[in-house]
Amino acid sequence: MGDTARRLQAAFLAFALLFTALPGTSWTAPTDSDLVDGDYALVQVAHGTAAAVAARAKDAGATDVAALDTIDMVTARVSSDAIRALQHDSRVAALASDAVVTAAGSEDHYERPNGRPSPGIPVVDADQAWRNATGRGVTVALMDTGIAPHPDLDGSVIGRLDFVNDGTTLQDPSGHGTFIAGLIAAHGRTFKGVAPDAKLISLRVLDQKGNGTMHAVLAACDWLLQNRATMHIKVLNLSFGAPQKSSYHRSLLAAVVESLWFAGVTVVAAAGNDGPAAGTVAMPGADPFVITVGSFADQGTVATNDDRESLFSGRGPTRDGFAKPDVLAPGEHVVSLRVPGMALDREEGKGAPAGAYARLTGTSASTAMVAGAAAVILEAHRTYSATQVKGALVAGGRHIVGTRRPGLDVDDSLTVQPARVNAGLLPSRVLMKLLAASGNVFGPGIAWDGISWEGISWEAVSWEGVAWEAVSWEGVTWDGVTWDSVTWELR
Repeated sequence: MGDTARRLQAAFLAFALLFTALPGTSWTAPTDSDLVDGDYALVQVAHGTAAAVAARAKDAGATDVAALDTIDMVTARVSSDAIRALQHDSRVAALASDAVVTAAGSEDHYERPNGRPSPGIPVVDADQAWRNATGRGVTVALMDTGIAPHPDLDGSVIGRLDFVNDGTTLQDPSGHGTFIAGLIAAHGRTFKGVAPDAKLISLRVLDQKGNGTMHAVLAACDWLLQNRATMHIKVLNLSFGAPQKSSYHRSLLAAVVESLWFAGVTVVAAAGNDGPAAGTVAMPGADPFVITVGSFADQGTVATNDDRESLFSGRGPTRDGFAKPDVLAPGEHVVSLRVPGMALDREEGKGAPAGAYARLTGTSASTAMVAGAAAVILEAHRTYSATQVKGALVAGGRHIVGTRRPGLDVDDSLTVQPARVNAGLLPSRVLMKLLAASGNVFGPGIAWDGISWEGISWEAVSWEGVAWEAVSWEGVTWDGVTWDSVTWELR
């Protein structure tokens, strides 16, 4: 498109937005039919109006009101009067009821210490990689149940934010987030994570039972987009997922992770624990851009000839035909940090395991190992993009009998030429509508890998606004927006 055409298209978009805001213009915002008096609402608003709409909601009787400026959203517990007031506010694009996110793991406690545990670090050659890089200078964000104090994490956690706000005084009442954090950045004398010198940010979005709400996830993403640069956040660990119900082009979770990916954050997501059938990779791991991690069983040995892909590990193809996961890592009977007395430490009718460490099985653990590997790679190759990190992990992976999916090898991933990955992929249509609404106008036929994503001001982008537009534009039903049933992948 020429400059004149771009300006005309941008002007048309601006005019359309202006028209809906004119005084006297009839406007009723699309509203989720499930939203009723007393519910928590997710309210998407015009760019820059979150604070004003939040004030309007309070005046109309809403409580627990929060303005999320970066993603142009207001969250609130609404009354009938507040719903009506927001429906007829021209600054409001849509209202939806909050989604409940729940844990779906088959295990709700640490494993009993029977049989041989995974050797962990030596299986993926992380200890060999430490001769060249240990994750120093890289910060990894975790969206999970929190991170509790642990001697092996002293000095590692540089920020803790709680988006659950359930009144707990514990920093990780579950223990799951601390377990994941240990696999990434523990640096004890007897136990180390894959990137022992990496720093961590805890973004608590799930409670002690692994349950949460979508508005907590949105608030965490809002914070991450605003603070990724100043906090040197280069990697995001997502050990949760939801069944993929639609194409990634219609998925809110896909749009969210892609916005972070293109903003320079290497997103590492769990494949899920619903295998071995085809089509069981969870969203957002089913998004084609991100690094999706499955599990392999190392049989409790360092030897590689007995490794096999875990039966429970989610497998592609995705609904869009992509062969996920991208890489496998140990995910059975994995050892990491234990938080005594927390939810995972309690098993009905039996005593808790002893000591500072415990075992868990699931793609949560596998994902954490790959997130740590990404931090190590980014220390060694500071100019790598998220796509190059993914290419390095794929190219450096080793063969596992019975599958084409590579097994994680941290040391080899440091020295290989990154594989060509993500070539020819189209960004989520939800994300592209977001960019258009934010003033980034792209013509038809553009080569997406030629876009200078770094030139986009992601802090000013309202991906959430585009998601709601997609609901009406694509004719998607409310139930078809794939941000329900989000779970952390603990087996």
